[in-house]
Amino acid sequence: MTPLTSSPERAAPHDREAERYVLGSVLIDRDAIYKVADMLRPEDLYVARHQRIYGAARELLERRERIDPLTIQMELARKEELDRAGGAAYLRELVELVPVSVEIERYARRVADRSLLRRLLAAARDIAADAYEEPTDIALALDRAEQRIFALRDEAVNAQLRHIKAALEVNYQQISDRLDRPYELSGISSGFREIDRYTEGFTRGDLVVLAARPSVGKSSLSFAVAYNAARQGNGVLVFSLEMDVKQVVTRFLGLTGQANILTLRTGADVLDTAAADALQRLPVMIDDTPGISVMELRTKARRAMSRAAAPVGMLIVDYLQLMRTGEQEENRVQEIATITRNLKSLARELNVVVVGLSQLSRAAGDVGHEPKLSTLRESGSIEQDADVVVMLWRDKEESVPGAPKLIKGSVAKNRNGPTGIFELYFEAEQARFFSRAREDDLPV
Repeated sequence: MTPLTSSPERAAPHDREAERYVLGSVLIDRDAIYKVADMLRPEDLYVARHQRIYGAARELLERRERIDPLTIQMELARKEELDRAGGAAYLRELVELVPVSVEIERYARRVADRSLLRRLLAAARDIAADAYEEPTDIALALDRAEQRIFALRDEAVNAQLRHIKAALEVNYQQISDRLDRPYELSGISSGFREIDRYTEGFTRGDLVVLAARPSVGKSSLSFAVAYNAARQGNGVLVFSLEMDVKQVVTRFLGLTGQANILTLRTGADVLDTAAADALQRLPVMIDDTPGISVMELRTKARRAMSRAAAPVGMLIVDYLQLMRTGEQEENRVQEIATITRNLKSLARELNVVVVGLSQLSRAAGDVGHEPKLSTLRESGSIEQDADVVVMLWRDKEESVPGAPKLIKGSVAKNRNGPTGIFELYFEAEQARFFSRAREDDLPV
């Protein structure tokens, strides 16, 4: 195999005539620059003299000065770049080339597309160079390669400014759909109407944080939410940093059947084959990598999105404080801030709900008191980046041994809706939650 190199007889992707049209349009129409300024950068143009001319136009725009052949010529002369830009004669040639500027956006997109292809080639060369160095950490090399490609993809699909009319049309369609189905939730149901009445279901693109002190039931509630989302036809990715895959499956079996979790773990009970059969048909994927980095999680999530049998709608991360960034952060607070920022970005990028579990600090107390947002452990960025924060705590009163425990909860933050308190029962033997109002809320 030979190294990836550019063939000397083959130029990089570019469209010289499209670049000339864009520049000519900018020179004859003072408003043309506004149509392409957010689409093109000077380096997106391939020809060096074109980069200089467009760069001069951008600088005049930033200074709010008039843009025409004379001001461009004076700006280039001021920077001592007029001769290298082709001189006044080339500017006149560009003006004569373009009679009208009506198609500037179409030609600008052609220029931008060629620029993206050139950056793709550059990324491929960097990836090849990394491979030829024979890195010892192959997983890290793969992560870097994927990051380069995904960065280009994200750049290509970044939405430009849209007129409010287009946004209103989308909003009107959503409202019309809700009127047609008034009793359906707008988001992905948690499976518990006590929570859904505040959130209207979890919205794709949101970061939902589920927080509690140890042993209150946040993992069990997150698995119940995942199970209910999967039963609705949404693919679910479970990243379990605390429990291995066997423990996670045991928890899911507790949700789907009547077996005791302890006896399932010890083998003292016969496997509920009906529950196992129902479970294996659900679109749930599990990753139990301990101490997974946020970069690894992003990579695996993207890969799973492209391979999943059902469209992925939810990611569960159990739990945030066990994650790492893979970088050298100054302190743990900054590290958690990087993690939550990346998870929020991932939710938007993949258009999924990310449910991140979080520990509460000791200041939250163990029982009987509603925790505050300030007790989220190790970072205020969790409170800041989360769209919804759900908190759980135990009641002071001890329940009868063997009876379901009353767990209190609150939607402590809801960026797009109300907040409030709710109550659920927790059945410890099967590690599952159910509503206190009706027995038919039990998972089946």
